[in-house]
Order: sequence, then C-alpha cells, then structure tokens
Amino acid sequence: KAGQLPPDPSDFDSLRFWVHRDPEAAAPSTIEVRFYEADGAAWFWRAVVLDQPGWTEVAVPFKWTRWSPTRIPRWEKVNRLGIYFRDAADLLVDSFSLADDPPPNAADDKPVLGPDDVASLAFGKAAADPDQVRIVTADGVAVITDAPDCKADDLLAHLSKVAAAVKADLPFAAPPANPVVLVVFAAEERYRNFPVTLAERLNARAAPTAAAGYTVQGIATSYWDPRQGTLRPVFTHEFVHALLSATLHLDNKSEWFQEGLAAHYQLRFHPQDNIRAVVTRSLESAEGDTLSQVCSGSRIPLDRYWVAATLCRMLLEDPALSPTLPAVVAAVQKSGSTAIEKLLPVLGLSQDELDGKWRAFCRKTYGTE
Repeated sequence: KAGQLPPDPSDFDSLRFWVHRDPEAAAPSTIEVRFYEADGAAWFWRAVVLDQPGWTEVAVPFKWTRWSPTRIPRWEKVNRLGIYFRDAADLLVDSFSLADDPPPNAADDKPVLGPDDVASLAFGKAAADPDQVRIVTADGVAVITDAPDCKADDLLAHLSKVAAAVKADLPFAAPPANPVVLVVFAAEERYRNFPVTLAERLNARAAPTAAAGYTVQGIATSYWDPRQGTLRPVFTHEFVHALLSATLHLDNKSEWFQEGLAAHYQLRFHPQDNIRAVVTRSLESAEGDTLSQVCSGSRIPLDRYWVAATLCRMLLEDPALSPTLPAVVAAVQKSGSTAIEKLLPVLGLSQDELDGKWRAFCRKTYGTE
C-alpha cells in the first residue's frame, strides 16, 4: 500500500528481503518484484527465480530493473511495491529493507543507467581505459565508443544539434534525467550481442539484433562502418529513439510514432536524394487504409517508415495539429498504445479526414511543381 516507501525511493540503490520456500517444493517459482507509480499504470520490475529450499535473500538493484509496457516509469513517482506471481506458489516473505549501497548516493546519483554504467556493461574492463573506450558528454548527450576512427567529439556536437531540434519541435518534453547515451561499437558482433548482455544483467532473455541500429532500455546502439563514417544516419535515428524515451517517457516499440519521429529527424539531418520520388510513387500506389494499417500501434516494417515519417512531419508542422501533440503524448502514456483510432478524438479528426489531410500534405510537401 502507499505510504510505506520513502517519498523518493531513488535515494536508495536496492530493495532487499527474505523469502522462504517449502523444502518439499519441487518446481521453481518465478516472481516479479514491481515498483508502482501512484496511478498503478507504470512500474519498474525485475524477475526473480526462486529455486532454493528454505530461506533466501533477494536483492533487487534499482538500476537493473525493466520498464512496464505502458509509459516509462520514474522513480520519483513510485510510491509502493508489489510482488507478482507468474505461477502458483506458497511463500513466506520477511524483512523488507531499502539499501544505500556504498559509496553513498550523491545528490545527482540516482538509480538510472549513466554513461559509466553503460560503458562498463558494453566493454567490460576496457571501459576504464580512456585509450580504449572514449566517453564524451555535453548538454545531456553522451557518446561512448571503442572505434578508433570514430570522431566522438564531432558526433557529440551533431547529436546535440539533433537534441536541440527535437526540443524546439516538442517544447513540452521533459528534460532528460541523465545523459542520453549512444554507443558505437567497433566490432559489429559485439554490437549485435549487446541486447543479450543487457538482458542478462536485467535477469531477462533477449536475442541478438539483426538491425543496423538498436535502442533498448533507452540506450541507443550501433556499430562502426568506415564507409559511412562518424555521421552515419543510423546514429541519428537511434539517438532520437533514446531521446524520446528519456523526454517523453515512451519506450521504443518500433511502432509508427517512435519510428516516424526517428525517421523524420534522420531525413532532416541526412537528406535523402530520392525521398520525393519514394513518397509520391508510394503514395499513389498505397491502398486507402494505409494509415490505419501502419498506425495500428504494432511494429512497422522498414518499407512503411515513409508513412510514419511523413505523418509525424505533418503533426509537427501543421498549425492545427501541432498544438495537439502534448495531448497525443499524454494519451499514449496513459494507454500504452499509439493505435491511431484511440488518438483520433485528440486530433479532432475522423480516420477519413486524417487520411485525406495526410495525403494532401504529402502531395504538397513532396510533389513536384
């Protein structure tokens, strides 16, 4: 119940408690330790497998917890904890305590993953050697790389410009609580296995990524490609995903809103010569229910990024629609879904009206004279 935790649990580093299982219990039990915000709609959580008989101490490090599937939770809004059972089990629980692990938290040391944490996870002991791994930070942005030819300072300056552009377009977005991190791996294989490494630390499971860039738990990642250099477009794309997670508290689920904004800013900072032809040709061949299909709230394929990017650009630039963006984001945070039919009342449009408006915007913006 509310009131049992301190006003800001992030003054601490972990939760600890004891669990007793019947020595005769055969199958392991899995629980999720959850930390809920006041409205119960967002929470941090970590799975714990209980397979030892008798008493066992459970420690839940706040930094290494996962996010609920709705909006991204915030520790300063957490006011209670709970235990969720994945399967039937009889347990005794006792001696709950909050620990401030040494060294004690400084004023700005909250249980969120900072650049040093991410670097250590990504590169192990090499992260402590500045000759092997560079960490550059400024204006709420951090670049971490072990690629010798990557000009980290130039990339940092570029990403700062991207962050400023996003802030100008979305002035209602909250400032990030910690630097927004992009990791550029020298070795492609190490990059592809990073989701597995992170999942293990979170006591979860994940598969290697097959994408050119991947953002998970608000950490943007990619790998060095000498053909594309320091300002590789995918770096911008993934950084925007991480930035939106940090400022709008919306996780990257590869649906139209996240992918659309990431693709929009990628095109803005890395113009694509054939974008006009792609949009006009695709628009004329697209079926009538394109928006409802792409904007269902589910993951979208690469060949539909143009739909999401042009729709997001319209939402940003249309004088009648841009004022609705704070309400759109709030609705998505509340429901956990970007399904367009749920957002139409916020936009003040029917599905047909939105479709017609979007098509007219594409023809005007991308059509030839």
